[in-house]
This record gives sequence, structure tokens and C-alpha cells, in this order.
Amino acid sequence: MRFLAHFLWSSIFIGSVQATIITDDLSKVVNLSFEFIVVGGGTTGLAAANRLALNHSVLVVERGQNLVDNEVVNDPFAFAAGTPSPCRFSMNSTPQNSVDGTYRSLPLFYGSCLGGSSSINGMMGARPTFASMNAIEALGNPGWGWNDFLPYMQRSENFTPPNPSQIEEGANYIAAVHGYHGPVGVSFARPFVAPVLQRIAKKTTQTVFGGEVTLTPDMGDGFSGGHVSSFYYQIHFNETLHSDRRSSSAWSYLYPQAQQRTGLTVLTAHQVNSVLTSASASGNIIATGVLVEPTIGGPVIMINASREVVITAGALQSPVILQRSGIGNATFLRTIRIESVLDLPGVGANLQDHIGLYNTSFPLAPYANTTNVTGGANVLAGIVVAQPTAQDTLGLKDATALNILLRNLSTEHAVSVGGVVNSESLATQAAVIAEAYEIDRMQSFQAPLWSINQQHIVDPFIEIFYSPGSVYLQVAAHTILPLSRGTIRINTTDPSADPTVDMQFLTSEVDIHAAVAAARRISLIAATPPFSELIAENALKESGVPDVNATEEEVRKWVLETYESDIHFEGSHSMLPKELGGVVSPQLLVYGTKNLRIADASILPLSVFPHPTLGLYGVAEKAADMILQTIDTC
Repeated sequence: MRFLAHFLWSSIFIGSVQATIITDDLSKVVNLSFEFIVVGGGTTGLAAANRLALNHSVLVVERGQNLVDNEVVNDPFAFAAGTPSPCRFSMNSTPQNSVDGTYRSLPLFYGSCLGGSSSINGMMGARPTFASMNAIEALGNPGWGWNDFLPYMQRSENFTPPNPSQIEEGANYIAAVHGYHGPVGVSFARPFVAPVLQRIAKKTTQTVFGGEVTLTPDMGDGFSGGHVSSFYYQIHFNETLHSDRRSSSAWSYLYPQAQQRTGLTVLTAHQVNSVLTSASASGNIIATGVLVEPTIGGPVIMINASREVVITAGALQSPVILQRSGIGNATFLRTIRIESVLDLPGVGANLQDHIGLYNTSFPLAPYANTTNVTGGANVLAGIVVAQPTAQDTLGLKDATALNILLRNLSTEHAVSVGGVVNSESLATQAAVIAEAYEIDRMQSFQAPLWSINQQHIVDPFIEIFYSPGSVYLQVAAHTILPLSRGTIRINTTDPSADPTVDMQFLTSEVDIHAAVAAARRISLIAATPPFSELIAENALKESGVPDVNATEEEVRKWVLETYESDIHFEGSHSMLPKELGGVVSPQLLVYGTKNLRIADASILPLSVFPHPTLGLYGVAEKAADMILQTIDTC
């Protein structure tokens, strides 16, 4: 069966003549010349490389393997089934905040194969919001607001509208917000997953939030705050295999015949030790190439780039490469005997992640064990998603108190641990988050004509999502726009060693406040019909989730004991003014360099992508566009 699937994929997508070179043999690369070197063949790396290679020579260096024929990677339903993936790797955080002054280390997962984390993620089709992208722009990044950014997300997308059967069962969409000619397949599952559960989840959500969270046809329109809807996914339907397939960046931008590029070479199973640099006459640093070595160890080879080096290794790995290259906090680099090339204290700082509440599975009632509720054999996570605003979640009084807290946020702890380079940086970020959470924004922004959600031009505060299963139904949640800030630092020049990652989870009182509020809503959902009628009589008690009437301290204790990393790492090379700890400009150029760019999740100064992948394709498309525009003006 595996051979048959590989044969079909090869004949349909890759074809008999493959223009793109994919190899793990360094000898096939060392004698070639390249205009661009892209460091990391993951979500953004393959997308940016594809666009650059249309008319230029590009080398992608990926530390992981080429898993083109691996069914665990390509089958979208393997994720919810919990099947171990050969692309899924992890490193451990330093001990993190837990209950009663204790600490616990958390696994931090990431993708290491062609496609990166887009090959291991839950494929949820989330986008940032109008308010959150305008917050990014307000931090000194012209051209990154929603109206400028949406076209890049659309450029990447190949959206399949729901068919009449799916619409009848609860799917919907807004045609104007999607793209239909890009490489990334986005669609609802076929068949539609657990339609009865979806209907009940939407109804229960509206009840639990007192009618304030309402139905919307499309959570991707930029105005998802205060709404609930069925979710689409980064999947596409393969007519030959007659099944849904994962739309990773590899299967979107690299493998298909239509995406072959004569100028593109992809080197797998190799890692970049460091970026080679020299000083220009103007004083700016010029990236001249990279040092490459086999991931399992071996000789180090120099490969030159005549135009630019683009770092796309992700928020956990990109700072490591810069630090080994002598770019980062000069004082810290001296402690590990690395000569400073460029003093940028923000490298590896401002690290963020949403925290997830996933220990929230409720035993299924026996009479509810039907495919329309459980999803049967083909299950996806997060089939219904709600994104309540701060007022929806906390009420007007507490939402107002939150706004005051954000505008007067204590920055002492974040500065003391190196999470931000100075107090002004975090205070500025907190102020734009407060603005995004404001209750009435209609006087500030005019919504596009397509939006039917104009009463909710306000950012979500938390996200709640429902997942089916054969034994349990899960109601999970995560925070949005966290204020806790961590760090990534190398502890050796050995590229095979994991860095020291201190996430500083839940060290901001704002984040704990949000997590506690999310936990309370999960409890209330489990106790509210019609959802409560799908689960066992004592399901809430058996789950371990705090009771509806639990005290604040009891809920807080449960949150600190059970929270997990959401694997949405962002911010470690933030696009901020340099004086606020910024590492890259709005053009994604590393400050103080002429031709070194970063184009991955590390550039986001705020965690505005609730599930990052679709937004990250927008980053890659925009990055490629800016690079090509620079070439055209030279």
C-alpha cells in the first residue's frame, strides 16, 4: 500500500522529470553557485524559496529528512490519532512556573523534515485578525496591517469552498476573503467530520457566553473576535487516492509538478553551523554564505550566496544560528567565547507561546457513540472553534480592569530574566494589546464591505475548540496574545546541541488571568446542555477539570499543574524598533546588515497567529515579494 501511494503521488505530483533538485548528498551541491541561500526547509523556507527560484538560483538547507512518501506525515488524520511522526522532534524547556512555587520542564515540539512544523501540525485553518495585524503595524511596522497582509495570505491559498452537503451540515465561508489560485490547499474535510457534535458545540457555546459569542460563516475574515464557527483545514482532497491529504509546505510549494523550479536545490539532512559575514564600506555587515555540515556530524563546507541569506529555521532554531554567527547580545556571546560580529540584544529575546489547556477530555455517553458525534475513523482536532473577546469572557467590569492592568503592566520580571531588553519594550507591546482588546473600536477602523461582523472589530481573548473522539470528547482552550516573555540562548558552539530555552510560561499575571477564565468556560461547557447530554453523567468530575463552582485558587492550581506548550513559538527575532529590542526591520532585514533577512515566526513581536501556519505563508510570500522588489530596484 505504501508503494502504491508513493507511485500515485510521484506520477501525479512530481512527474517523470523533476526540475527541482532534492538531495542529501553534499557533493552534488558544493560546486554549484547560488544567489540565495535559505536556511531551513520548513513552513516559510520552502514557500519563500519557491517564489525566489522562479528566476534565480536558490539553495535550501534543511536539517531534517525528505519524507515525501511517509504516510504518517501525509495522512491528515494521523495527527488526531496520536500516531508518532518521524518529523516530530522535541527539546525540553528549563523548569517552568507551576503550582505552589514548584517548577516543571515542558517538552517543546517542532518539525524537522521538509515542510517543518507544517508537516506535524494540527492543520487548523486559522488566520490573524484585523485588530492584531494592525497592532503589529502600530509597533513601528508600516505595511504589515491587515489590509496589506491579507493579499499575501490569499496569494498562498487554494481554497475549496464547501459543497452543498457540507454546507447543509454546518460548513460556510466568505468568498471574498480567500485565495483560489495559490499552492496551499485549504478546505473542509470530506466527509464533514461529526456534524451533530459541530451543531451542538456551536449551540452550547452561544448559551455559555450568554449569546454574546455568535455564529459567523468564516473565522478567517479578520473579525473572528466574539464568534464561533466550523473550521476548515490545511488539507486538500486527492481525487486519485479519494482521500484528504495534508497540505504541508512541502506538498504545496515543493513536490507538485507545477511547483518545480530549475533554479532550486534542496539539501536535506544537513544543518547550517553559522552565517559567514564581512564588513562593508558603509559599516553594515554583509552575509556572504553559510557553513554547512551533515546533521549527524561530519566535515564543514562553505557555500556562498551572491545576493542574500534568508533565515527560516523557526523561532526555536533561528536565534541559535545567529548566535553561533556572532550576532546577538555581545555580553552573552563573550561568556561562551564567541566573537561578536553584531551586537543585537534582542536575538533570542521576546520569545512567546500560547499556553494550552488540553487535559480536558470528557467520557462519551454510551448513547452518543455514533459517527455523527465521534467522527468515526477520520478525526481532526478543533472542528468547531470559538474566539471570545475579553468582554465576552470576563464581563464588562473585569474587561475594563484588564485594560487598566495592561496599560500599567509591571515589566520588572520580564526585564530581570532577559525576556525583553528594556521596560519600554514590554510596556509598548502591552499598550497595543490593550488597544486590540478595546470594547468599542468602530470609530477607529472601518471594516471591509464583506464583513458581517462589524460589531466585533476587537481581538479574541481566548480560543476554545471542540474535538471528537471514539471514547472522549475534548473541549480544549488556549490563550491569545500572551504577555510572558522568554529567551533562547546557546550553551555551546556545537550545532547538534539543543539551546537553553526558558519560555517563562505564565509569569505574567495577565496570562494566568486569561488561562483561569478559559478553564472556567471549559467547565461550564461540560455542564451545559446540549453538550452535557453527549458526555457521561460524571464526566466533568472524571476529567479532573475543576468544577463549575470551584474557587479561584482551585482553578489557578489546576491551570498551573496541567498547562502545556501550544507549540506556537514566536517573537525571538522581533520586528520592532531596534531601541525596543528589535532584530529585524519591517523589510525583515537584520539591523546592521545589508543582505541578511529572517522570514519565519521569530519575527512576530506579538503572538497574533492563533494557529500559525496560514499566517506564516503570508509572511513567506511577503518576504519573497520584498526581496524581489529590492533586486528590481538595484
